[in-house]
Amino acid sequence: MSGYELEIDGSKVYLLGIVKGLVDQGDKLEGELKKISEKIVVGALPISREELEGLKEFIERDSGEGIEIEPSSPEKVYAEKLSRFGEVSLPPPSYTFFLKYCTEKDIEVEAFGMDEEHYTMAYCDHVSGTQWIRQTFREKTLSGRSIDAETPEEFALKWDKMINKLSGFQELQKHREKIMAKNITRFSKRGVLVALVEEERIEGVLKQLEGDEEKEL
Repeated sequence: MSGYELEIDGSKVYLLGIVKGLVDQGDKLEGELKKISEKIVVGALPISREELEGLKEFIERDSGEGIEIEPSSPEKVYAEKLSRFGEVSLPPPSYTFFLKYCTEKDIEVEAFGMDEEHYTMAYCDHVSGTQWIRQTFREKTLSGRSIDAETPEEFALKWDKMINKLSGFQELQKHREKIMAKNITRFSKRGVLVALVEEERIEGVLKQLEGDEEKEL
């Protein structure tokens, strides 16, 4: 689990890289949070506002009792291949752990990903109809592709390169990183902020935040 500490306009910000899906990420996240001595004011998750509300409902219903989560075909392949590094579940255990942690510590929780309407507009702007069709065919072959990785973090990065190989999808992810960085900056004005960032997005988010002094934890 990678971690970065930086200052934005005088406010301390911690970025913690996570691999979505792995159950043991909750324990690793707990260890990283213990290293932070300041009082955390804002906890931020890399999801949409709509997803945050869904996650809250999931937790309120005793870990999702009565709620069915149907992963997409690429998500199923991702989970199957990632499982060699440990148990995998949905929603990402790091998200549920962090939301519970923030609730117990009376920490504000915000979603710093794009909302669903914004994502749909960005998708249409960056991904052409031809690339959408090509991606559909590519996704059907994912299960037969091997990923040589020694760690879950390396796996996440290689999976991202494979699933976002087409230029339109790369541009879409860069747009996501720009919005995520913008929202992190906005929320950091309230005080010390801890943001969970997917390992495959954390370097891009850091580049968007360049100019702020940073150091690896």
